[in-house]
Amino acid sequence: MTNNEQSNPWQPQITNETSLNDGFKYILSTRLHTLAKILNKQNINNDLSPKLVHSLRVASRKLITAIKLFKQVATKKIAGKPHDRTKDLMDHFGPIRNWDVFYNACNNYNNKSTPEMQDLFLQGVIWAIRNRFEKKALLFLRLKAEKLESRLLKTATKIYTTKDESTSTSFFEWSRISLMKILDDFKTSISTIDYSKKELHAFRLKIKFVRYGLEIMGDAIPLEKSFPLHEALKKGQTILGTINDLHFQIEQTFIVQSSLKNQKETFFLTDFPEENSFLKHCQQMLETNMELFKSWLISTAVLIEF
Repeated sequence: MTNNEQSNPWQPQITNETSLNDGFKYILSTRLHTLAKILNKQNINNDLSPKLVHSLRVASRKLITAIKLFKQVATKKIAGKPHDRTKDLMDHFGPIRNWDVFYNACNNYNNKSTPEMQDLFLQGVIWAIRNRFEKKALLFLRLKAEKLESRLLKTATKIYTTKDESTSTSFFEWSRISLMKILDDFKTSISTIDYSKKELHAFRLKIKFVRYGLEIMGDAIPLEKSFPLHEALKKGQTILGTINDLHFQIEQTFIVQSSLKNQKETFFLTDFPEENSFLKHCQQMLETNMELFKSWLISTAVLIEF
């Protein structure tokens, strides 16, 4: 598929004739409605399943990305508050998501291990902490979800009813220029990245921004180039997501292990293992995924050279 064709694999409702104003209004309102719909679904539930937490975070991230992409054409008066409120929503659900992943990883490890290698105590600690974060997130939702849903829908209405200055710029024309700038910045990030935990997390956010940017900006570059890049970004996001989770799991397991050692010294307990087997497993997984990420960097650098 090329830029001359009328269809768009990412946003089928947008064609080469779509104006910039109509394009950004459609995408922003769609993102706002999507998040509002998930919040409405949560209002009738009394718990937070990992699936629902994931859906909330993805919808929030996509909305924030759209607002950032269109900050030059969407007024801050309209888009500023939804950005801040959605960011606040994500901050409340990040911790519970981390503990959900941590629990599943420990549970899977214990199910596949021999009895002497299992760490059921750690699994129980993870579950208890996860439930504490769930209670906090549910309290936040009960106080804010309904109001936030209403505000998101109100903003979507405002976007469509706001009068814009007439412009001859097409959505594709603007997208092509904007996407090239984003990709240039991404190239620089690839060539200068270091492997610290903080920098890897920041780079993962950039991957998400470029990936969602491709989906939002439509056929701004030929599909034969954008689709392989999009697939590579998904893979890189998965690898870095695993690395981020492993960093978190290693840090928290160290904390639990240190607590056990303190108990051992206080109560003269002698039946705790000196080193946590799950911890060693996570450290080995981290090394493996770091090598996968280094290989991914090399292959992806080639894909963005156009």
